[in-house]
Amino acid sequence: MIYFFILIFHILIVMLVYVLTGLGYLKIDEPMFILVGLIPLWGVICAFLITFLINRGKTGVKNEDLESLKGNIQGSSELPIQAAESDNIVPLEDALIMNEASVRRSVMMDVLMSDAHGYMPVINQARMNDDVEVVHYATTAMVELSKEYDLKLQEYSAEYAQNPGREGLLDEYTDFLEQYISSGMIQGQLLEIQRSTYEQMLIEKVTKNPNIDDYERLVKSFFASGQLTRADAALSAMEARWPDDERNWPLRFRYYVESGAGDKAKEMIRSKKRSGEYISRSMRQIMDFWEPESGEAPA
Repeated sequence: MIYFFILIFHILIVMLVYVLTGLGYLKIDEPMFILVGLIPLWGVICAFLITFLINRGKTGVKNEDLESLKGNIQGSSELPIQAAESDNIVPLEDALIMNEASVRRSVMMDVLMSDAHGYMPVINQARMNDDVEVVHYATTAMVELSKEYDLKLQEYSAEYAQNPGREGLLDEYTDFLEQYISSGMIQGQLLEIQRSTYEQMLIEKVTKNPNIDDYERLVKSFFASGQLTRADAALSAMEARWPDDERNWPLRFRYYVESGAGDKAKEMIRSKKRSGEYISRSMRQIMDFWEPESGEAPA
């Protein structure tokens, strides 16, 4: 019988707490009210204790403060979003020279699973690593990438043969060939074939719409393939169209160096210094290497 009266008394207390909370005399939230209902006596004591602490300002942060803070928070679209950090914080280049084989292999697998296209030069380098497993991963990646590039190359070649006038196709084809050549995936005769195609595309571009960027790419490609006569011709056309562009100087200097005209290269340096014209940092580095201030020739 006594338990029945205790239960009735507890229910009355819970109802009283509920009414006082509704009237604002007690400062308890819903989870705390559940504790009041489930824990006789001690739940009510905790409710009154929490109210006392809130009224005295001892809880650290009041409910009304939280509401005010919530109202002042910027919208989610205005908040800066921290970029997700990769679990692999070791650059692939560094991992390849580390003694920890497990780290090298882990980083290599991460690269293969994420964006192997962005690491082609390093993956190509990884094929020469002394770790057999790393070499296997790198070789597998290069084979797969090579298949993708070959397939894309066939698509561009076929489309260009069927519809050479499509807007933007010449630019896309040329950019793709440049990326393919610089990837390091092709060597020997295949590289020569693709470079020749790349040069033909650039010649067509500068013929239809002369652009100094394309002229510069063409001259550099002729240098890379050892065609100095054609490089000189393309560079001369570039100099004639854009005589004041500073990109002419390093290309002409390179031509003199590679063609064995060292005296002309040195005269270019001395003439540039005497002119009093602005000398860019890259140009200054070339001058300092080939003709130091001390007058000593580079080793």
